[in-house]
Amino acid sequence: MKFFRVIKRLLTRKARFRVFNNETAVEAFRHDGKVYYHFPDAFKIPAGRSLCALAIYEELRMRCNREYLLKHCEAMDIIMSDPKKINIGAMAVMNKNLRERMDLVPFPDHIYKLASVTFFDETESPFSYDFAYNAKKIEAWKKDPGILDFFLTTQFSDLIPFSSTSGGSAQMYFQVAEQVDELHQKYLWEQLYKKN
Repeated sequence: MKFFRVIKRLLTRKARFRVFNNETAVEAFRHDGKVYYHFPDAFKIPAGRSLCALAIYEELRMRCNREYLLKHCEAMDIIMSDPKKINIGAMAVMNKNLRERMDLVPFPDHIYKLASVTFFDETESPFSYDFAYNAKKIEAWKKDPGILDFFLTTQFSDLIPFSSTSGGSAQMYFQVAEQVDELHQKYLWEQLYKKN
C-alpha cells in the first residue's frame, strides 16, 4: 500500500517533480502566469513523454507529418491507377516537393509541438503526453510572438536543426517555409481531386 501512495504522490506533485532515480524536473520558464518545467538532461525524460518527443522530432526532421505522407501516397495511387493515363510530370513534381521539404527550415508548428512535449506545467504528468491539453497550450503560445524566438535560443534549441538563426531572419525563413508548404499542400489536393 505504501508503494501506491508513493507513486500517487509522485504523480500529483505540484512544484518540482522528482520522477525517478532522483531525477528532477526543474523550472524552465514562466509564461502567462504558468510555470513550465523540463528535464535538464533530454536523455532522462520519462518513457511515455520521450516516445511522443521522438514521434514529433521525426515530423520536425522530415518537415512533414503522417497526414501529409498519407495524402502523398494517396495522390500517387490515383496518378498510377490507370496505366494508360499515368502522369509522369505530376509524379515528378510530387517527388520534387517531397525531397524539397527535407531541405526546408523546420516549420513553426513542429517547433511548438516539440516544445510542448519538452516543457510541461504543474498540472501535467511528466510521465505522459496529453495531446488535447498540449494543443491548447500550443495555441496559447502562438498568441505570443516572442515565445518562438525564446524556444530557438534556449537549451531546447539543441534539439532543433537550424536554431542558430537570429529571431528576425528566422521569422523570414519560417514564412518562406510556410509558403512552400502551402504550395505543396495545394498541389497534393489538386492531384487528389483532379477530374480525369
